[in-house]
Amino acid sequence: MATRDAVAAELARIVGADQVWSGEQARQRYPGDKSWLTIVHAHYGEPLNQPEIAVAPATVAQVSDIMRLASRAGLAVTPLGGGSGVQGAANANLGGLLLDLTRLDRVREIDETSLTCTVECGMNVKRFDAELARQGLTFTHDPASAEWASIGGAIAARGSGVLSTRYGNIQDHVLSLEVVLPDGQVAQLPAVPKHGVGPELSQLFVGSEGVLGIVTAARVKIQRQPKARRFCAFHFPSLAAGIAAGREIVTSGLRPAVIRLYDAHAAVLSLEKIVRAGLQGETMVLMVQGQHEALVELEAQTCGQICRAHGGQALDDQIGAVWWDDRYGMSHPPHTPALPQIWMTMDAVSDFSSLQGLYDDVTRAIAQSIDPKWGLTVKTHLSHWYEWGAMIYSRINVPQGPDNLQEAVALHDRIVDAAVQATLEAGGVMNDHHGVGMRLGPHMGAQFGTAGMSLLQGVKSGLDPQGILCPGKLGLASPLAG
Repeated sequence: MATRDAVAAELARIVGADQVWSGEQARQRYPGDKSWLTIVHAHYGEPLNQPEIAVAPATVAQVSDIMRLASRAGLAVTPLGGGSGVQGAANANLGGLLLDLTRLDRVREIDETSLTCTVECGMNVKRFDAELARQGLTFTHDPASAEWASIGGAIAARGSGVLSTRYGNIQDHVLSLEVVLPDGQVAQLPAVPKHGVGPELSQLFVGSEGVLGIVTAARVKIQRQPKARRFCAFHFPSLAAGIAAGREIVTSGLRPAVIRLYDAHAAVLSLEKIVRAGLQGETMVLMVQGQHEALVELEAQTCGQICRAHGGQALDDQIGAVWWDDRYGMSHPPHTPALPQIWMTMDAVSDFSSLQGLYDDVTRAIAQSIDPKWGLTVKTHLSHWYEWGAMIYSRINVPQGPDNLQEAVALHDRIVDAAVQATLEAGGVMNDHHGVGMRLGPHMGAQFGTAGMSLLQGVKSGLDPQGILCPGKLGLASPLAG
């Protein structure tokens, strides 16, 4: 391996000396992502993010040159977008090179005829939508992390957003990708995903968390700004009744932009803090939007009829409007958690046949995972619905964890282990849209099985035989990970 100083000098030649940071300067500039694991390790002086060098390219050609250099030097590379991830994926935990992609932030082309846009990976999601809005357009991938997240980060983590029930998750927005491979080659994949020229390779990189290649640009679907929007809200006698209503809505061809079904704990302890409507139990918020007023009105009315047929009691429509206007307020102080708390989200997904059991088993497993003395709380809602199933999104908090790093992490891991085991035993998949990262990496073998991991490892080894991209991530072996 080349010396750090030699690599830094070569990087300075590629991007300019002011875009290269070494040693402690790099680690202070890039403390890591927003996961509890990252935050707690940094708090105790044992940071997970340990880059030897950080570099911020501004063009795909520079990314290509950097990867060629890293390949020659046998240097580990970890790409970084907005740093808003909550699983620890963006940590350069084995050292090497941290690749800051946020300077690749141009909108290259807007095609208003096809309603597509080619955008670079470092573009901030919220700023991207604001740029589109000036032309009467919108990007319907709308995650809670939009003000921090990058387009590339959303793609890397296979992310989702609040409007996913109508418009899909990020993989449904991606038409094509530009990818820099580990050896520095630049692959421009076919412009559309519907073709008969072999496998759809763009999707191979969606959710790969930088392990297989570095996404530098994406051609994505966009929409015209909606002309009509309707909200409604319902109280249900049980979560099962709400699930049945949601299932009938999506399996009958209706596509509200939002279906959020809160269990009693989440409704009273989370949603109520936003809407202040005196909620008493299981609550569903729906939002329908589109280009045609009559269709939006009819779809909202039909969703309401289905909810009533399953025992739903109509609440004030204004609940939905208030929630919409302040839906991300809980992501900001004073509502954001802080140490010595332990906090995390576990979002599991299944088909409708397994969904109620998934909710019952996972929430029970989480609640029973640690000694009651820790006061663990779990609040669960269902916010992403598909034609075949839905997900459960559990917010977990321990008000005050141990004042020792190893003990705190062990407590955290017991909760995660219990949730994952219960998910798999219930027939679910252990994550819907937050990615794998360091939190779920140890469970990839249980999720995929021996043959599945062999398949994934074969793809990794074929594309990255040196194992330089994100070594050890996604539970994969790498020569650099030991």
